[in-house]
Amino acid sequence: MLRNLLLRIEDENSRGGKPLLASHAWTNGPMMYLVYTAPPSDITWGLVRDTRESIIDPVPWPDVDEAVRWYYYLDLDEGQPWAFFREPGEPDTIRWCGYPLEDDLPQRLSDIPDAYRYTSPPRTSSTTRDQGQDQRVVNEPRRYADPR
Repeated sequence: MLRNLLLRIEDENSRGGKPLLASHAWTNGPMMYLVYTAPPSDITWGLVRDTRESIIDPVPWPDVDEAVRWYYYLDLDEGQPWAFFREPGEPDTIRWCGYPLEDDLPQRLSDIPDAYRYTSPPRTSSTTRDQGQDQRVVNEPRRYADPR
């Protein structure tokens, strides 16, 4: 599920909206953890979720795509993290949200093992597309037969 959420974030970022930049991501059993920033905000955000139960209904998720859709919209996009900034003198700690919030969550990026670091996949450009994607569109005039 976490992998699909990261792909959703990359897809939404590629559409040119407000970016979410994941820096760390990991799972521990059914628990999912995501650490990210949302420029221009200078805050580091953390999301923790127990993936066994839906966040919109008290039942398990019907499928992974449904879960990813709601995690993205409700936890990441609707919260508008790019609109918040640290106060002067406020420490640069991770602001965790989600459920369940555990007492031992990392407080700083340096507290997270390097093994959990997330690197965005390289973006493809028009020069590196597959040959199948580089098809030319031919706009020929339409020829209509006389219906009589």
